[in-house]
Amino acid sequence: MDFLFRKYGFTESEIIFNNDGRLSLEKDPKQLWAESHPEWFPVNINRAEKNMLLRIPGIGPETAKRIMRMRREGRIGSVDDLPVKGKRLEVARRYLVV
Repeated sequence: MDFLFRKYGFTESEIIFNNDGRLSLEKDPKQLWAESHPEWFPVNINRAEKNMLLRIPGIGPETAKRIMRMRREGRIGSVDDLPVKGKRLEVARRYLVV
């Protein structure tokens, strides 16, 4: 949770706990938050601010920085162009549009 607060900008009230008051062992806390806030998604990868990129499951602080850098160099044409691969890309893809 410390990482969610310090690196991702989450507040304590945004963290979703299970019925026992614990974090889920089945899903990532960011993914639970995203699933409970469908009004925020999908996010346009070419327009989203860094703080919103950090809310996307599968995208961390370094990836968000790289995306911001890529956008300064030109428009991102596809989700597949992102500096994310494998399972993280498949998770992030569900929350993104170009």
